[in-house]
Amino acid sequence: MSSEEPTFERFLAAVRGTNPFRSHRITDVGSGEATVASIHKNAFTKLTRVVQDAAKEPNSIGALLIGAPGVGKSHLLARLFQWAGEDKATVVYLHNILASPERMLRYVLNATVSDLAGHRGSETTQSRLYTILNRALIRSGALKGRKMMMGPKEIEARKEALARLGARIDPQNAVIPVLNAFLTGTSHGSLGDAAAERRAHAAVLWLSGETLGPDEARLLDCARLLDQAAGAAEDGLALPDDAAVERVLHVLAHLCALAELPLVLCLDQVDNLDPDAVRALMSYAHALLDRAKHLVVIVSGVKQSMLSLRTGEVIPAAAWDRIAERILELHMISPEEARAILEGRLDAALSGFEEKEIEEVIAARKRDRLFPLGSAWLEQRLDGVEELRPRDAILWARDRWEAQQDRLAAVGGKRWLKEWPGPVDGAGTKPPEPKLQDVIDAEVKKKIEEGKMRRRLQQASLPPDEDNLASLTHHLLARCAGQASSTLVSIEHLTAKKQRRAPAYHLLAKEKRADGVTVTTGVTFLCAPSGHGARMPLQRMADDTKHTDKRILVTDEERRPLRLGGAGKAAYDALGKLGRQRFLHLHLDFAGHAELDSLVGLLGAARSQDLEIEYPRGQYRKVTEAEVMASFQRQSLLLAHPLLRELLTEEIVKGGTDTTPPPAWDPQQTREHIMAELSWRLGLMAKELAQIFAARKKLSDRRFAEAWAHIKKTAQALHDEGHVHATATDDDLFVQLRGKK
Repeated sequence: MSSEEPTFERFLAAVRGTNPFRSHRITDVGSGEATVASIHKNAFTKLTRVVQDAAKEPNSIGALLIGAPGVGKSHLLARLFQWAGEDKATVVYLHNILASPERMLRYVLNATVSDLAGHRGSETTQSRLYTILNRALIRSGALKGRKMMMGPKEIEARKEALARLGARIDPQNAVIPVLNAFLTGTSHGSLGDAAAERRAHAAVLWLSGETLGPDEARLLDCARLLDQAAGAAEDGLALPDDAAVERVLHVLAHLCALAELPLVLCLDQVDNLDPDAVRALMSYAHALLDRAKHLVVIVSGVKQSMLSLRTGEVIPAAAWDRIAERILELHMISPEEARAILEGRLDAALSGFEEKEIEEVIAARKRDRLFPLGSAWLEQRLDGVEELRPRDAILWARDRWEAQQDRLAAVGGKRWLKEWPGPVDGAGTKPPEPKLQDVIDAEVKKKIEEGKMRRRLQQASLPPDEDNLASLTHHLLARCAGQASSTLVSIEHLTAKKQRRAPAYHLLAKEKRADGVTVTTGVTFLCAPSGHGARMPLQRMADDTKHTDKRILVTDEERRPLRLGGAGKAAYDALGKLGRQRFLHLHLDFAGHAELDSLVGLLGAARSQDLEIEYPRGQYRKVTEAEVMASFQRQSLLLAHPLLRELLTEEIVKGGTDTTPPPAWDPQQTREHIMAELSWRLGLMAKELAQIFAARKKLSDRRFAEAWAHIKKTAQALHDEGHVHATATDDDLFVQLRGKK
């Protein structure tokens, strides 16, 4: 890491190399991005009061957060998340919640437990769920006379205390024994007991609504569950119905309240979903609020879209009344508040250079708190403006910063500072306006990359889930059926009917070849955590000899690789004997799952009128859902995904989504490069880190894309390890050292 102190020259390099206003949307509520407490202060105060009320009273509260696009809804939720992290609450942020209507509640549970327990078993001692359980025992008084140590006696004492506490909050004794398996398994696992770690992992799977095989069920060491497993030997052990799923959420909410960290479920951008998904999600939210205790459900969306869902009865009146028990509407901000937002970001960005007493920076900031933007510039922009969106102010500042970068590059640092603020923006010849389609295509591509990286940085927010994968795939393919650009004629999402066995496939697609022959393809998604869970789906595929010409098995090879027992292997081998033209096993990596999620999320943002482009320069227009879909077609973005391509053409695609060759340089040197550059800067985009890296390595221009991808991958790893904080921004990452704002 560089030991050099920041200097004026390094300040100039930082101004050239980054833009603190490039991000105008919240993509990570835990990013710690600078916020201004005075903006939407009343709404934030009401929101925190709702959370505090739910902690005290044995009831649940619904809150509806609405406003125009860009008015600051996600920023307010980010502030709530930061506030909650100060020992105030347990906030679970759920975005783009897509599942079949009948499995929507189960997916909410899966995403919630995944978020609380973390996505890696080895991290469970650092998980929020582990903290909640221990705090609940202490704050409720259930654990007396013993310090929170990790010896066998202390662990046993905690187990007994949680069982006693469970008699009060889980009288059916259905959930607490599994939470005890997690608590004791995690505790013993931290002492090196591998079997205990497996027990904790099995508990997380069951709490998430996953299906356990006999071996995993035995790890839980719970007589009641073992009896259930014996009675369901074929299907495995899982939460049997929605009532059982609700019960887990109820117990978690009650434990959070006892820990004095009330549970808050934030359902953000609900209006991005299709009407059927919205109807199911809101119905389940209504039921949770009616029956749970100490739970807060915050539903957020664009005001116009949410009201349309209400008047169109997509959200029933009873559900609306419950989820909108408290309504918080965000409005436009004043010019004074816009200035405060810009000052807040500049304070965060430039504080490191002021702390090092760089005279030029301190003097400039004393003259004008908006340096290097300029108060005169802002007054000119705000002339005649009575109110505006926070997003608009940030976009103006982004452009102004870029203009200062251009000026700095043109005249050099000393003259730039001496003549600052320089000529009026826009002086000189304006470049020609690009075509509308080109602007849309560029924005669409950037937003898809942003969505993928956001999920990569927060893997727990997108757990491996068969129904979610099927729903995402169906959502995209349904828009292509019957179009001349593909061979797809129809796509059907098959779901299990009540009192009937699960179908052989999740999706059933019909394609028409060039010779006019119709080909039927069945697609099964498999994310089973055990060989037992894989056996029956594979057997159903192998037994189906009448309904399909081709069968496709899709597995999550990165997080849930296919595990086979004896019977499962026999079924898989039988499928393999059909030949590649009739059976395909497609190995999907996490990037492939995240790409499906990002494509669907972008369509949803357009549907709720929350996707904008700057066209012409200085003006902002909505991008419609039809325009996004047309951009997908122009850029062949759906055909680029291996699973979608397989169902849109007759061509078979090998492998997963990652075709980038490994870099020729030392990964450790890359890590050191990133940490050294960040040691004296206010933060850098990964692309800017890659430019510095490429210059030092003297890489050719054709290898820059490879270097950029390598830098992003390394930054993501450093983020996972807690050394840096990375935030997805368009098709790039903004990277800061931990602790810096």
